[in-house]
Amino acid sequence: MVDELSEKELQERMKLMKENCIFCKIAKKEIDSKIIFEDDICMAILDISPITIGHLLLFPKEHYVMMPVVPNEVLGHLGIISEYLSDLLKETFSVKNVSIFIANGVAAGQLSQHFLIHIIPRYENDGIDFNFDTGDSDKKLSEEELNELSNKLKSALENGVVS
Repeated sequence: MVDELSEKELQERMKLMKENCIFCKIAKKEIDSKIIFEDDICMAILDISPITIGHLLLFPKEHYVMMPVVPNEVLGHLGIISEYLSDLLKETFSVKNVSIFIANGVAAGQLSQHFLIHIIPRYENDGIDFNFDTGDSDKKLSEEELNELSNKLKSALENGVVS
């Protein structure tokens, strides 16, 4: 049986996670990186293992594990900076499109314990596939199933499941 962590133990684990976080160390300039943008709230660096040339990682300087714990003001700021950096990539690399990707949790592909936004310039025939259409008609939901899911989500919103 797993014991619940006390508040003190939880705070201690979070402190250790932050002390060992590569992105926190980059934000404090303890680890060298190719900083493209920086302000008081966030930093954007070149990804050292880019999906395409110019792939940027945008992250808050403060340590947040994933999106649900990032304060709304910080998320809003990151959204504005994401748009700015997308325009920068389009102009600099003469690309028409940019993918903005967030892996929120391990099951979604999050590899880092620091919240990141990937800003990826897209090139003609770059081979990256974010296509979620499986082409499998068996996976398409019926009108009844869509209504059921819609009602479930709306009910959860009305009942304050998300604050």
